Amino acid sequence: MKYEIDNIDNIILSQLEMDSRITSSNLSRKLNIPRTTIQFRIKKLIDNGIIKNFTIKKDFSKMGMDASAFVLISYDPSSGINEKEVAKSIGDIEEVESVDIISGEYDLLVKIRARNVREIGSIVVDRLHSIKGVSRTVTLSSFFSIK
Repeated sequence: MKYEIDNIDNIILSQLEMDSRITSSNLSRKLNIPRTTIQFRIKKLIDNGIIKNFTIKKDFSKMGMDASAFVLISYDPSSGINEKEVAKSIGDIEEVESVDIISGEYDLLVKIRARNVREIGSIVVDRLHSIKGVSRTVTLSSFFSIK
């Protein structure tokens, strides 16, 4: 069953996206909504699967991971391995931030984070290309991220 999100739920979600550590009391004061209402709505959002987890946002530049790239991958169906298995193998690479199965000219979209562009190149050439089912790649380096 689909859960209907109203404006208050959207405001709460927006605030939690900015700071998932904000307390119900602080959120209550900030939004001028009773604390018990905030707690009830967050619980309902969790129970209905709208909020899957509370997480952090890393500052990769402070971790020495200044470079990122998106890699478009063509899947080779004659490889004898299915596309989801290829995606899982790619996702097991430590520097891989995300793997999406997409439609269009390419089959997979991979986001990689590394110390520099040279390291990204090494990951693509030495590790991605060694995975059975990966046929060809196009790497797009990211120079600036808005969000």
